[in-house]
Amino acid sequence: MRRAGPVLLGAGAILAAVSYGLGGPSSPVAWTVETLKLVRGGDAAKGKKLHEDCAQCHGDAGNTDTPDVPDLGGQDPLYVYKQLSDYKAGTRASSIMNEAAKSLSERDMADLAAFYAGQKPFHGRPRASSSPAATRIATLGDGARLIPACDACHGGRGAKNPGYYGLPVLQDQKLQDMTVQLTAFRSGERSNDVYRVMRGVCKNLTDTEITALAEYYSGTRVQPDTSVKKP
Repeated sequence: MRRAGPVLLGAGAILAAVSYGLGGPSSPVAWTVETLKLVRGGDAAKGKKLHEDCAQCHGDAGNTDTPDVPDLGGQDPLYVYKQLSDYKAGTRASSIMNEAAKSLSERDMADLAAFYAGQKPFHGRPRASSSPAATRIATLGDGARLIPACDACHGGRGAKNPGYYGLPVLQDQKLQDMTVQLTAFRSGERSNDVYRVMRGVCKNLTDTEITALAEYYSGTRVQPDTSVKKP
C-alpha cells in the first residue's frame, strides 16, 4: 500500500486527528452569546488603566523586548480574554500570571482584551524565508502523522482566522515564546487547550519541527550560539 502523503486537513479532521486524546474542556470559558457580547463590548479606555499594573512586564502598549513574553498589541481579544480567565482559574499555570489575574473580574478581562486588541502589533522584526518543513506542516499538515495544517485554524501565516473563537494571532510573535509554548503543549505542561487539540498536534512534532514552526510564524531565525569558540 502506498503511504499517504501530506494532506490539507479541515476543522472536522482536526478533532478526528486528536480523537485519541479527547477529554473534557480545559478552560472555564464557553463561547456563549453572552460571553461574546461581553468581550466585544470591552472598554479599551478602562483596559488601558488596568494595564498600568501590567506595563512593567508587557510594555506600555502590550509589546516588550523580553524574548519569552508574548506581544499583546493587536492580539485577538477573545484569545486574551480566554487566557486571562484560564490564568485566574488555574487551568493555565504561571506563578506570575495566576497571581496577576486573581483579582480581575470578567469585565476587567474584557476591558484589558479590548485595550490590547486596539494597540498596534509589533512588525519590526526582519522576515526570514521559511524552511520547507515548516511551510509544509503549516500549510498542508502531515496526514500520515495526524498533524493538521496549522494555518487551517490560525489563518494564513497565523494572521488570524475569523471563523474560530479564541485562537491567537501567531504572525510576528516571538520565536522563543512560541517555541516554549509548543514544547509545553507537547509535554502536557500547558493544558488549557480545549479538547486537547494543541496537545494532540504537538505530541507528534519533533524539536526541529517546533523550532521551524516558531521561525515560520515569527519570521525570524534561531541565531547560532557563538559564545563557545570551536577548538
